[in-house]
Amino acid sequence: MFNCIKKLYGRYPQLIRSEAGGVAVYSAFLGLLTIGAGSLALDVGRASVLRSQMQNRADAGALAAAAQLDGREGARARATALAFNATQQVSNIPSDSSALAVDNVKFYSEVDPAKIDAEGDEDSRFIEVTLQQRQIDYVLAGFLNSAPQSGNHAARAVAGSDPFICHAPPLMICDPGEADASLSPFLPANAGRQIQLKPPPAGGSAWSPGNYGLLALPDGSSGASDISAALAAVQPESCYTLDVSTAPGVKTNKVQEGINARFDLPGGLPLPAPNVINYPKDPEIAADTSVVMGSGNWDLDGYWTDRHVGPLPTDLVDASRYQVYLYEQGLEFARNGKQTVYPIDGGLPTGYAVVTPPGIDIPADSADPDNPFVDGVPSTLVAENGHARRLVQIAVLQCSALGVKGSHTYPTSGAYVEAFVTQTVEDTPAGGIYVEIHRELTTTNDPEFHANVRLVE
Repeated sequence: MFNCIKKLYGRYPQLIRSEAGGVAVYSAFLGLLTIGAGSLALDVGRASVLRSQMQNRADAGALAAAAQLDGREGARARATALAFNATQQVSNIPSDSSALAVDNVKFYSEVDPAKIDAEGDEDSRFIEVTLQQRQIDYVLAGFLNSAPQSGNHAARAVAGSDPFICHAPPLMICDPGEADASLSPFLPANAGRQIQLKPPPAGGSAWSPGNYGLLALPDGSSGASDISAALAAVQPESCYTLDVSTAPGVKTNKVQEGINARFDLPGGLPLPAPNVINYPKDPEIAADTSVVMGSGNWDLDGYWTDRHVGPLPTDLVDASRYQVYLYEQGLEFARNGKQTVYPIDGGLPTGYAVVTPPGIDIPADSADPDNPFVDGVPSTLVAENGHARRLVQIAVLQCSALGVKGSHTYPTSGAYVEAFVTQTVEDTPAGGIYVEIHRELTTTNDPEFHANVRLVE
């Protein structure tokens, strides 16, 4: 092409004197203009495609990472790993044709009106993902010496997460692990241990590990009847975000009514669980009302001998109360010690074994059918959520650090635990709730725990 143009320039004086020559000159210049315009359009198009590819990669990484910002320990590490690994993409447009890679991530507690750097996992609410710059060699530079030879392109995205949990009762506890890390309800080793949840102290005294509290409903309602109805509901309508508000007052009688709705008690609320039997307490809790968490070594052998015919099945040796509860209903589950997976929806973690009961074997006592200590068969229709009727989802607050007392709004930092209600709430000690630790709740193991992620920038 360039040789042809040079020849035309050499013959310019001759060509300019003829009409045909003038047409040739104009054609040559038009050809140059067309080539230049085409090269420019190609460069602009390639740059536009690359920017789109890079921005999509940054957006995907930020959104995937933001879902991990639940305020719990390790949130930033999990988010960083996902930001670097989410939606790997290779582009052929840059000079080196390699993967579009993340350069760095930053975490913020606030982004509006100004970005504020997060101090740790707890206050990391937003993540900024920046990609490594990529270079394009421009086609136009081959035709115009004055055109830039190449250009660098970058992309970044900022996303935030608003975790929330739905269908949870208005219930919180002060983290037992705050006073002793070994008592954390989030430790897998503590599955099956019983917690004695005690009402908070009266007046303006600070709450301590092991105290439970009631939450105002998300719409602001905190009346005794509203909270009792939400405690008793099969699926409470409300959804709680990272921040929760405690309700004023203890409301002992309403707590008793709400929790005991899961049991087939005379004059109680309807819709009990399919198995309403009371299970024995951990011996430490039975012996001392000041103990917050038991060992989990309950009298399983004695319970089975009293309530069933035949020896304890080998599948239930050293089982938790929740596992026995499932077994008595004839429900197949998997266990690793006192850790439980139910229902079994696919592959199991290492160390878990499937337990298949031979059939339904709920303790029954026709002589005392309304006594949940000896009779577990409900006399009425059962709740539609079946076995889950005796599971409660509880917000876990750092009461000592936060100075929790009275009626205020406090951060949960995404800390929720699911527990099994082991027995009815007794009249004494007034309002005490007895639960067995089942598992920590996260956005990955509970479909009701959601991560509402959104792009901010």
